[in-house]
Amino acid sequence: MRFTFSRRQDGCSMLDQSQVDAWLADFLAKLRKRFGDRLVFVGHHGSWARGEPRPESDIDCTVVLDRVEDDDLTTFRDIINAMPNAQSVASGLLLSVAELKQMPRYEHMQFFYGCKVFHGSIDHLITPPPSESLIADIKFKASDNLHAARHYLLFPHDLPKVVHKLKYHFKNCFYALQWWVLINESKFIPRKDDIIEMLDDTDDKEVVRVARDWHKLEDDRTQRPAYYIELLERWSRGMIAKLETYEKIRGTNET
Repeated sequence: MRFTFSRRQDGCSMLDQSQVDAWLADFLAKLRKRFGDRLVFVGHHGSWARGEPRPESDIDCTVVLDRVEDDDLTTFRDIINAMPNAQSVASGLLLSVAELKQMPRYEHMQFFYGCKVFHGSIDHLITPPPSESLIADIKFKASDNLHAARHYLLFPHDLPKVVHKLKYHFKNCFYALQWWVLINESKFIPRKDDIIEMLDDTDDKEVVRVARDWHKLEDDRTQRPAYYIELLERWSRGMIAKLETYEKIRGTNET
């Protein structure tokens, strides 16, 4: 199967949805042929699954087998290498059932929210994480972002260079805010545009906008790197303060 990339008006090449659907169908057929009954689950997640792909977007899949041994790694790698444009678009996870069960509970959220199931089910293996697990993930992301931003702000660095390393830190702001909205509003918001519309906090809105428009903002980040690093630091500090308030209120309500 050959894929012809569509050309966007901005000059960036990317697959269209029909090509991604065909890629996924081909991938699933290969998995079923090679692994048979040992294939427990295949799920599609990420920006294509959310309906907000960018030119740089991968095709993200999680594959769960009954077990993973040395030969399975070779087989899976062979499948990936046989896929069209694998080097530029293929991404995801390969897990055994035991490895799935031992993942941190908050990482199980990706199987219940924003995941398109193509094969099998994990409902008999894991359950949706409780709010405590989501709070733990938000804490981790906010703390990690805070440490990175303050390191760049407080110690000598070439800011126009290092600011471009913060892509995934801003993406983690978006993921943390997805959990925060889910906890407080009982709604899972998969797309960045939609969550921006419902957020009230200015910094919350801005970090999601930066995550959404990361590649468009490359020149602006180079010209004013301190703005983005200070935004990340301020958002992280603010989120940690929100978590502290949340836990105080919850503790009061439980006593």
